[in-house]
Amino acid sequence: MLKKNIFNILLIVVKIFRKNKLVSSLVLVIPLISGLLTFFSYNAQVKLIDIVTMGSKNYNLSQVFELALIPVLLYVGVAAIQNLLASITEIVKNKMNASITISFQSDIIDIANSIDYENFDDEQFTNKLQRAKNFVGEDLDGITGFLVSSVGIISSLFSIIWLSATSGYYLISLLIFIMIIVTLSIRLFSEVKVRKVGREITLDGRMGDYLSKSLEEHSTLREMKIYRSVDYFIDLWKGTMKKQHNKRYGARKFEIKTGMIVALIQTGTIYIVLVYLLKGIKETNSVSIGTVAVLFLALLTCGNKIMSLTWPLSKLYISSSKLYDLNEVLELKKNIIKESNTNKKTLSLTPIDLTNIYFKYKNSEEFILSNINMRINHGEKIAIVGENGAGKSTLIKLILGQYKSTLGTVLWNGNDKPQGKVSVVFQNFIKFELSLRENIILGNVEEEIDDDKIIMILEKCELMDLYHELGGLDVKLGQIYEGGRQLSGGQWQKLAIARALYNNADLIILDEPTSAIDPISELQIYQKLLELCEDKTAIFISHRLGWTKNVDRIFVIENGSIVEVGNHNDLISHNGIYANMFSLQASWYK
Repeated sequence: MLKKNIFNILLIVVKIFRKNKLVSSLVLVIPLISGLLTFFSYNAQVKLIDIVTMGSKNYNLSQVFELALIPVLLYVGVAAIQNLLASITEIVKNKMNASITISFQSDIIDIANSIDYENFDDEQFTNKLQRAKNFVGEDLDGITGFLVSSVGIISSLFSIIWLSATSGYYLISLLIFIMIIVTLSIRLFSEVKVRKVGREITLDGRMGDYLSKSLEEHSTLREMKIYRSVDYFIDLWKGTMKKQHNKRYGARKFEIKTGMIVALIQTGTIYIVLVYLLKGIKETNSVSIGTVAVLFLALLTCGNKIMSLTWPLSKLYISSSKLYDLNEVLELKKNIIKESNTNKKTLSLTPIDLTNIYFKYKNSEEFILSNINMRINHGEKIAIVGENGAGKSTLIKLILGQYKSTLGTVLWNGNDKPQGKVSVVFQNFIKFELSLRENIILGNVEEEIDDDKIIMILEKCELMDLYHELGGLDVKLGQIYEGGRQLSGGQWQKLAIARALYNNADLIILDEPTSAIDPISELQIYQKLLELCEDKTAIFISHRLGWTKNVDRIFVIENGSIVEVGNHNDLISHNGIYANMFSLQASWYK
């Protein structure tokens, strides 16, 4: 598990660098330089202390000031440079965050638009995709923040080792290095464990809140009293709260224990270093007071530096499961081959042949569609009717290539991929909270915007009242923008139809396109749609049959199979399922 988590972290760091090599390098190099400059700050402090302590015996005050000038300037200069580098790092880091966030989000959008539509029926995949999307943003910023802070802290810790090594104290350098590694490991282990417990406590807390609220709600208490379950709920609540308390107490106790061990190691190291250095002062005078003082103060700050390093490390380690999701989703891009739309526009789409089609969803044993055979010819008007849940919409998704059939073939003029231009109005139409103009032109963004054409289509779809009420095409719809105009369900649905007509497609598919419109308006719209589709191929899907007598052929679907085919008169005279449905619906309006 540890190797897997570390691998995920390294993998995402590599991807971050590949996205923007120059900026990513600067984000690491600048804090590295800043951290290493700490060595020169330490050196200046050593010289300054030595000059003040030793110089007071051999020089007058003005000479001491003169000797101390260079170390003071060096110390102040290093501090100024480090502050400047910190500001530059923050600017570069923000630039990198924005760049990689947009880049990763673009990758996820490309993947979502390129994978098989069927994947979205897989709950496991959609959850993984959602977790990957959630990670890009605040969590991704956390990674870059961790990189910046960790490089700076590690390089400043290295400066302590560098100081003792350049002073000739190699044994002390080794001892400090071991102390840093050991205490960092212990702190990191402690932080990870405490964070895991914290997540468990949060879940227990939610359950405790739910049980507590249940015991206070009069409606819940009323039912609990009837079933005499109040005592059971109280015991359940007490047990949950006790469990939560024990976990919190245990985590705190563990944190204190590890803190004591770390403090003991750090204190022991400082004591050994001081004894060694003071012994050198006493016996050989090979150690300066400045070295002892600066190393002592530097070692004292080690604890805080290690603490500030383990916090982001532990947070990153805990969230590495999300990194796994992001890495796995991003890997899908390697397998995606984007298709050119050129051939689709030049090839004829009809006839569309469905041969021996069987289909079932992933992780399902039941076939949604069975033994579907149909041909749709150029210019033909087809109606697919049946009760809700019969499989009509699934059939359309198969025709469009959004789903792949489990068995059988779907061919567009002999090709296994959809050809030509297609417009679709789904039952669950999208409400684009953009301007009125944009809502229409989204049907064909490749075409030059033609306001006269837009107004003509608005008129055909009975949306001119809305156009005049808004006072133009630039008014924003929805609630995102201040002053945006909210529409009724019927108006949004008519907009979806207008968008489909703007595309001037070879095939128009309307999947329950008037479900939010009253029956009288529905008949009028269908009449207009049939007129507009006079020279086009059209597929209408509906469970309402008042308009179907105007189409060329009707396919009746029941339980995923085609049970009747013919025009309105044929099916009425057949006196089967269609005739019964038509008669039943006609009685609603008598």
